[in-house]
Amino acid sequence: MKILASDYDNTLKRKKVSKEDLKAIKKFRDEGNKFGIVTGRSINMIKDALRHYHIEYDFIIGINGGITLDNKGQILDYHPIEFQTALKIIADLKHLGNDISGFSDGIAFTRIANKITPLNLVRAFVMGIRTTSRKKIIKSKNIAFFFTLNDHEDKVTEVYEHFSKNYDDISVVRNGLDVVDISAAGVNKAKAVQFIADYYHAKQIYVIGDSVNDLDMIKKFNGFAINLAEDVVKQAASAIFTNFSEMFDYINDVQR
Repeated sequence: MKILASDYDNTLKRKKVSKEDLKAIKKFRDEGNKFGIVTGRSINMIKDALRHYHIEYDFIIGINGGITLDNKGQILDYHPIEFQTALKIIADLKHLGNDISGFSDGIAFTRIANKITPLNLVRAFVMGIRTTSRKKIIKSKNIAFFFTLNDHEDKVTEVYEHFSKNYDDISVVRNGLDVVDISAAGVNKAKAVQFIADYYHAKQIYVIGDSVNDLDMIKKFNGFAINLAEDVVKQAASAIFTNFSEMFDYINDVQR
């Protein structure tokens, strides 16, 4: 059995999810293989998107590897941040004054800051409109992920360096030009993909992505990049594709 773990934004969804890619994924699954999404989004956010495009899947890896679910919604793996550390991060994010920032328990998410501008209102909609109250997530004491978004590169660098230098029990990733993601120490997409591959006893593991937060899994599994990927991701990839049909044709050719 083969497994394909695909990033979502700008990888499977390129402006939209094409019908051709959906057909290719269905054929892959019909052959007895497993397909899933590995994303920086929380579970509620990515499920909304998957429902919208009628994407069928076998697993979801959310918040960059912090939580893994099967297609029945059962949590298979979960890595929250130590609670006192999470409370300190919340205080720091409030002080740093990001354009947009928030946190998630892995399933739901909430916003700490959202500067009211036309662009940020659009972003808030794209990121998901079903937010949960901060108090509800904090009361659960399960916080597994933080995100920030800033339009100015200097601010992105400031946030990244602050958390990289002042914390030793978290994982900090600069994701693209404007986003910084924070997870529990040791959490990444590569480890989560390995977990799900072991869970399903997969013989072959394939991954595809486009951004810096995909690099660890692409390097570990000799993975692929979509043609829209950042240059550093393309350089690390073993092959680059414009769509999923091309990728599956390549996989089948390799197996012959």
